[in-house]
Amino acid sequence: MPRARLTPIAGCWVRKKGNNEVGRVVESDLKNDPSSCRVQWLQNRQKECVSRQQLVCGFPLGVEVQDAPPSRTRRSLGEGVILETRRIGRREQVLVDFLERGERHWLPFENLRAIKGVWQRFELSQTGEAGNAERFRLRSLAHAIEMWHENTGALSRLDIDPLPHQIHLVHHILASGNLNWMIADDVGLGKTIEVGMLLSALIRRGTHRKILLVVPSGLVNQWKEELHHKFALSDFQIYGEDFEIHDARHWKLYDFVIGSLDLLKSENHLPKLLQADNWDLIVFDEAHRLSRMQYGMKFQSSERFRLAAALRKKSDALLLLTATPHQGKNDKFQGLLELIRPSFKNHIRNLSLHPEILREMVIRNNKSDATDAEGNFIFQGKTTSSIAVDQNEAERSFDRHLKKYLQEGYNSQGRGSEIRDRAIGFVMATYRKLAASSIASIERALRKRLERLLGDIAAEASSMVDIEAVDERFVGEWEETDYGPRLEFFHGEIDLLNDLLRQAELVFNHDSKLSVLLNQLIPAIRGENLKEKVVIFTEYRGTQDYLSRALSERYGEQSVAVIHGGQDRSEREQAIIQFEDEGGQFLVSTEAGGEGINLQRQCHVMVNYDLPWNPMRLVQRVGRLYRYGQQKKVLVFNVSVSESMDGSILNILYNRIENVVSDMSVLGGEYRPGFEAEILGELVEVLDVADIINKSNQEPIVRTQEKIEEALKVARLAVEKQRELMQYAAGYDPHEGAGELSIGLEHVQAFLEGVFAAFHIEILERTHQGKVMRIKLPQEIAEEIGILGLQMQITLDRTIASRRREILMMDLDAPLFNYLLKKVKKYSFDGRVANLQGLESDAVITTMLRWQNDQGVRMRQEFAAFLITDGSCTRNPKAFSEWLKQPALDGHSPDVERGKVKKYYQIAVEAMDARLDEMSNRDLHPENRQLVTGGFVA
Repeated sequence: MPRARLTPIAGCWVRKKGNNEVGRVVESDLKNDPSSCRVQWLQNRQKECVSRQQLVCGFPLGVEVQDAPPSRTRRSLGEGVILETRRIGRREQVLVDFLERGERHWLPFENLRAIKGVWQRFELSQTGEAGNAERFRLRSLAHAIEMWHENTGALSRLDIDPLPHQIHLVHHILASGNLNWMIADDVGLGKTIEVGMLLSALIRRGTHRKILLVVPSGLVNQWKEELHHKFALSDFQIYGEDFEIHDARHWKLYDFVIGSLDLLKSENHLPKLLQADNWDLIVFDEAHRLSRMQYGMKFQSSERFRLAAALRKKSDALLLLTATPHQGKNDKFQGLLELIRPSFKNHIRNLSLHPEILREMVIRNNKSDATDAEGNFIFQGKTTSSIAVDQNEAERSFDRHLKKYLQEGYNSQGRGSEIRDRAIGFVMATYRKLAASSIASIERALRKRLERLLGDIAAEASSMVDIEAVDERFVGEWEETDYGPRLEFFHGEIDLLNDLLRQAELVFNHDSKLSVLLNQLIPAIRGENLKEKVVIFTEYRGTQDYLSRALSERYGEQSVAVIHGGQDRSEREQAIIQFEDEGGQFLVSTEAGGEGINLQRQCHVMVNYDLPWNPMRLVQRVGRLYRYGQQKKVLVFNVSVSESMDGSILNILYNRIENVVSDMSVLGGEYRPGFEAEILGELVEVLDVADIINKSNQEPIVRTQEKIEEALKVARLAVEKQRELMQYAAGYDPHEGAGELSIGLEHVQAFLEGVFAAFHIEILERTHQGKVMRIKLPQEIAEEIGILGLQMQITLDRTIASRRREILMMDLDAPLFNYLLKKVKKYSFDGRVANLQGLESDAVITTMLRWQNDQGVRMRQEFAAFLITDGSCTRNPKAFSEWLKQPALDGHSPDVERGKVKKYYQIAVEAMDARLDEMSNRDLHPENRQLVTGGFVA
């Protein structure tokens, strides 16, 4: 019994066996004769019913076809070009090159229908029906917008528009054809944002399906939150928290993974990690923690570095993120570079002779060069003022008693186990920080310590935990929960604690620091503007509660909002809304608000009620105001009690940092506010002073000052060495993308309004100065997308979308936006060739240009428009970019000879090939060019 064969679909080209005449199937599975097809012969236009057993493939080579699978559950492969034919297993197949997919497939000819592609229609001047000019514009826009995002990540889900340097960085890395880079942006320029944009673009391409992020222990949750909330990259799971691996096969369940650097390097977890399949991309955050030092001719690698070296073998793409890649250590820096580009090893080890190779593997943006989309420098300057508080007699007495208690604690070290000594050192250091913060924080801690000794509260083992495993935003809040072990640190500790608590009661009644804040500093800030908003930072919840109560009593509860580590993200967001939009005047925040929260929209005044031992914390706090979107000079007030135990040391430290930064900022001649912030970020990143401060109570203040100066000298030399080397790295170049089609949010707006009209989507009203549209979908579209209601509010303004959850941001994560892009790109939408008007040219041809690596894997795509005028060709002129923003009207049909049309095409192809060659390098090689649209200009 003969096996059943496929029936050629309508539109398929066929021949009769033994006959060369080609016909087109116009009807399959005839009702009166299911075994036959109705065929119209192309030469004589006659129609004939032919048994399908008599039909064979009639497609010539080079004809364009569309895949039309008979099953509705299978997606079409799209449109392609027939390259070859073959007969195998007594069946006929054709090899189709699907240019958009970058794939070639042998397919049964019966499921293919012939179509007229752009070139065929262009050559024959077949410009379609009325309205095709607008469809031409929308089809061109759909491709341009998708490529804009794919090459820059600019349409990622963000709560603020990405800055030019961030878009450029993503574009530069993707355009290089190589994903092995060190991103070395200055502190505060948004490396997390850049990585999120890059991941969004790569995932959109469909080429990167397995991604591993290796980050410091204290940042794993922050990375997960940022990727979920800012980029809708919600599939990332934390290894060791969200899942564990007990069988190597289970790795197949987890394609997007975040892992702790120190967890993954451990002997219990590294073997499990290496059992996973290869990763499409691996990212290391804070890569300067990976150290390989050189001793003579030998290298000594840390466990962290060995982890990175092992993972390097598991991926072709490795990104290292660090603001301080060099740190004054050539061997350590070269080790990182060898991780990125092992093939450059010889050049890297002779970096002083070949510093220019850094341009191929390191990209760095500087704060002083960062601008907004209009070219204005982001940083408007800041002023830092120290507010010194004098102690009263009650405070001096409390300080003396506290010093005695701490000294007894330090003296008791060495009398027991190492674990006990570490616990004592941790608690004593914490109490010093709490005392410098506020009387409320230290009083609460001392009272909890007393209760612990009396057995009233259970033990907290905080000092036994690796501090690096704690979320870095909440370290201070975590520290103040450590009450130490149940046993006394030293004989008589309970008596000293009782004495201290009695002394503390006297200070509460005469708190000089709080008095200066409430009666001097805040009134001065509000002097010219009673509604001036103020952010107040502290490391500790005890201080936060204390300040919040005091401010609420004086200015009312509604005037005070708080942010701390005990809140979830929605609670923190609500606190910001209260502060900015609902009558709040003061935002009192712990370090939980020091990162990932932007407050520059309504505020430019910050008070640091305490000074952290880690200066980077202060930089991060200031960064909440001193950033993109800040319209005023930022005012920072650092409050400290100069006579207190650590107050003088912290004052010395921060004043000297300011002096050194100021000196370094003017060395280059021209002064810019952002340059000072840039130097500050680099300096404190490599400045190690926590240990100096910790030991300051055991040394004369002169010796502590000397150590601070030594540390600053080392840090300054490291920064100078790094800056000298980083001048060879790639950086922001506003002209780099000058040859590409200029696309922005105005084009997205123009596209949306055009497709709304094309698909009968009604705009019911516009609000928020036209930035929000309330639309009504046709029932058919709503059902296809899977939306229950017909009405929705949409916007292209990220700020509005982030603050109003009911308003949908129309980015590439929005189902409606994706649906419209796909509809417009379909063959049935047309718009492939049209008569146009409004352009100063004879013809327009748009195309997709594509590049691949040396193994045929697609690495880059680019949408380009070529305008032909008087025998010459211009690529992506600004006039075409502007033309895309307005609805297009059909032009008159020009009388163009076929020979002239072919000449237009030849000129455009030469320009396409020139562009393919221009962008090719050792990593990028031309793949194909595919025509998208063609137009004649009347």
